[in-house]
Amino acid sequence: MDLECVGKNCPWRVYAVRMEGIEWFQIRRARLDHNCTIDERGRFHVQAKTSVIGDLFKKKYASGVGPRPNELRELMRDDHDVPISYWKAWRSRDLARDTGLGTAGNSYKVLPIYLQRLVMSNPGTVVSLETDYDEGVGQRFKYLFFTLGACLNGYPYMRKVLIIDGAHLKGKYTGCLLTASCQDGNYQLYPVAFGIVDGENEKAWSWFFRKLQEVVPDSHDLVFVSDRHNSIFAGLRKVYPMAQHCACVVHLQRNVQSIFKKKHLSYLVSQAARAYLPSQFYELFDQIRAVDSGCADYLTAIGFEHWTRAHFNSLRYNIMTSNVAESLNNVLAAARDYPIVPLIEYIRATLMGWFNTRRTLASEISNTLTPKVEEILATNFELSTGFSFRRINQDEFEVRNKEGVPFLVNLETQACSCHEFQMLLIPCCHAIVAALRSETRVDSLVGIEYTTAFWNKAYECSIYPVTMSAPTLPVGDDFSSLNLKPPNTRRPPRRPRKTRIRSHGEFGGGLPRRSNICGRCGSFGHNRASCKMPI
Repeated sequence: MDLECVGKNCPWRVYAVRMEGIEWFQIRRARLDHNCTIDERGRFHVQAKTSVIGDLFKKKYASGVGPRPNELRELMRDDHDVPISYWKAWRSRDLARDTGLGTAGNSYKVLPIYLQRLVMSNPGTVVSLETDYDEGVGQRFKYLFFTLGACLNGYPYMRKVLIIDGAHLKGKYTGCLLTASCQDGNYQLYPVAFGIVDGENEKAWSWFFRKLQEVVPDSHDLVFVSDRHNSIFAGLRKVYPMAQHCACVVHLQRNVQSIFKKKHLSYLVSQAARAYLPSQFYELFDQIRAVDSGCADYLTAIGFEHWTRAHFNSLRYNIMTSNVAESLNNVLAAARDYPIVPLIEYIRATLMGWFNTRRTLASEISNTLTPKVEEILATNFELSTGFSFRRINQDEFEVRNKEGVPFLVNLETQACSCHEFQMLLIPCCHAIVAALRSETRVDSLVGIEYTTAFWNKAYECSIYPVTMSAPTLPVGDDFSSLNLKPPNTRRPPRRPRKTRIRSHGEFGGGLPRRSNICGRCGSFGHNRASCKMPI
């Protein structure tokens, strides 16, 4: 290493040689006298080039999460006494991430080999890669679908309700991450399949559903929950004609609030959608019509079976929203601007940790039912105190609540006239009274999907790391020798957004609209023009 002063004709110089086997340097020659001016010497910070800073901090970005540009500026100032601009810190961070994670373009080159290793390391994993041929360039990436073998092994022990959603990728070549997930018996997020496509359009969703159908067959008891995206509707009609589809109630509330702008409408819509009995639904729907008849017509045109629990002719259990998918998007938010291979590796590592933690927890539970269902039963038991009970016959019972309203409970068919029992497959407060008075075990009335045995089976298989040094063996579709090029899309100019653009309905419930959020200080109640915070 040869260090020289930035001043012209200055004799200051240090020559050092790296010592063998360690990270230390031995100074061989040094001349520490300056004859340059202060003005010349003060330009030392220009030597802190983006390549130098990027190489200096590349280890901090090896895992993908490293200092932000402003944090990088502080590190350079505190540790090295070198002030740098924000733009230089931004470019240095990009270089450091490219060094630590690999560039976005090179990531597509190693993607085929990585997918082969992923299938080899995790038996049962299903991967599908689709490419486009570009004249003079070769095969370009188009779509990717993958699901880990451990997830497929545990899916039969889930309730058959899939929540699907898409999230935009923020890397150099953009795209969209599609997810299909469900809930396990303990009401925890359980990812099933992932897709990487060019965007949320009908062609991409249809392709994703066709690949998903190979691992999750179409059936009458299968239910999909999503927002009311037209491309999702069209794709499901083509690929899953027998499956049922439900709209996310939260997205429906936001649409109602942004279109009709009436107080309490979104609350009434939420209550009507979650009602168990048709009589309860129509009572709330009459209130909606009284507040705004146009909203009632809008909801009728959607179809009651698409958004209400009382009119749905299959089981959607407690899953009234797509919050499960939103939670998964939030978990993967940090990795959505990674190159494609680190993104998939981040997903694999995340699921590996989840499976290990939940497998350990499930093995330690001695109860028949999962902890969350035990909590629900305890809550229903508290509500049931003070109810009266009469036996009708061997299996049927009359249970009256504290107001004297009668409910018919059939323990043989596991049904109650309140409809909560048969819709959730968890005994309601009336069924608990009937079970306790007839000396029937309450846990025997719970759906088998909520048992600890099924919970253990769901996480029985482990997820293993990918070893890139292993020899390449043909597994399934052998595309390991494919020279894959990036898609013919690029990230638009300007810094990418870190948060999505919210709909107008999301600013309900007391939150101000976007025009009342200051772009300078982030406070509510004023905008940037009237902000008094000093620049």
